[in-house]
Order: sequence, then C-alpha cells, then structure tokens
Amino acid sequence: MSLAQILQWNLSLFLLILSRWAGMIILAPVFGARGVPTFIRLSLAGCFTVIVYPLIFATHPTIPSELLPYIAVVMKEIFVGLVIGYVVYLLTAIFQGAGQLIDFQMGFSMASAIDPVYGAQSPLTGNFQMILATMLLLATNAHHYLIAAMVKSYAYIPLNPSKLPIDYLYFAGLVAHVFSLSAQIALPVFGALVVSDIGVGLLMRTVPQFNIFSVVFPVKVIFGLIILILTVPFFGEAVSHLFNIDMTWLLNLYQGWKQ
Repeated sequence: MSLAQILQWNLSLFLLILSRWAGMIILAPVFGARGVPTFIRLSLAGCFTVIVYPLIFATHPTIPSELLPYIAVVMKEIFVGLVIGYVVYLLTAIFQGAGQLIDFQMGFSMASAIDPVYGAQSPLTGNFQMILATMLLLATNAHHYLIAAMVKSYAYIPLNPSKLPIDYLYFAGLVAHVFSLSAQIALPVFGALVVSDIGVGLLMRTVPQFNIFSVVFPVKVIFGLIILILTVPFFGEAVSHLFNIDMTWLLNLYQGWKQ
C-alpha cells in the first residue's frame, strides 16, 4: 500500500474507535453530564481513542474503503456506544426513580429541581441521591471500571459488528429491574411515610375537630428527612451493590452481542 492509503486506513480506524467512545460518553453518567463542555467530552473521547488505538490496530480489523459502507460502519459504532452508555445510564435512572417515589410521598413532587448532570427536571430527593452516588463512584474510582468495561467491549463486539442486539426482552427486563430497584431504594422512606399517613388517618377519625391538614405537611417533611438522613450511612453499600448489578447487565449485553 502507498503512504496515502496507509494514512487513510489509520485515520479511518481512528474515527471508528472515536465513534464508539463518543456514543458512550454522550449517555454515561459523569462523562455525559450537561455541565461538561462539548469540547471536553470530545477531547476525552479522543484521549481514550488514542489509548485504545494500538490494541485495536493489533487485531487488523477490516475497514470498508468505499464511502457509503464506511458511513454505515460509523453509524454502527455510534449505536454500539449509545447502547453501552444507556445501560450504564440506568444506574442514574434507579436513583431518579427512587427520588420520584419519595418526593411523591413527602409532597415534593410539585417542586422539581433542575438536574445538574443532564439538565432536565428531576425530583429533589432523586437529585440529591444522584449527586451523592456520583461523588461516591468517583471517590471509589468506579469510573475506572466503566472505562475498563468499555475497553472490554472490543473483545465481545468487534468493529463493524455483523449483528445488532434484537433481544427486546433483555431491554424490557432492564426497565423492570430499574423500577424494582428504585422501589427498594425508596422503600425505607416511602414505607415510613405511608405508616405516618395511616396514623394521621386514624387521628382524624378519632378527633375530627382537629385541623390535621395544617400540620400534616411539615410533619411529613420533617419525618421523611429524618428517615432519609438515617439511611445515608447505608447509602454507600447500596451504591456499590447497584454498580455491580449495572456491570452485570453490561456483561450480559456483551455476551448477547458476542460475534
């Protein structure tokens, strides 16, 4: 091959690797935060591409030389990165769902905050739990495992995969697991507030002259915050367990996508 062809092949390989990393960084927690400038995200994807490039180059992948087939391969790689980023993003969705349940019971559902990670509206408690979980993941270097899992994807899903995941039951199961885990995270506070509502109902039946609505809202807020504070010491273990579950989902995705 001529020097121009060698340069073209290497550039094409670099862009394919960059496409997968860029797709993952768009959706993955921490990396895809809205507060992170686009230039920083692209630079981060480029740095990962430079590091991974020699590993992929050693496998001598087949790259189409025609324009349209090459664009199709680029789209495939972006899709692979988006799917991986989506599975990792489900970890964030669990805490948002738990916060939604807690806020609904505490009466905070009408006052939603702006999510500093993705810039969308999110529940107040879910916002707090998500930020706390992100700090714990960074403090324990869990993002290193995410990078390692992304590198491992090339062992299961080579460049230009011949098939795409069509097992819709797998993704439906992920959604079901997200709802289930969200309910489990919210259960201590949600359950305590339900019990308090039952007590308030019994009090209203016993003393109907008492205007319970003037005190029930602040009492529920204070009671909910106390239960939430009491569960904080166990939050780190819950985040670690959920992260392991999320990595298991990612491994199942790779195995189902294995060529």
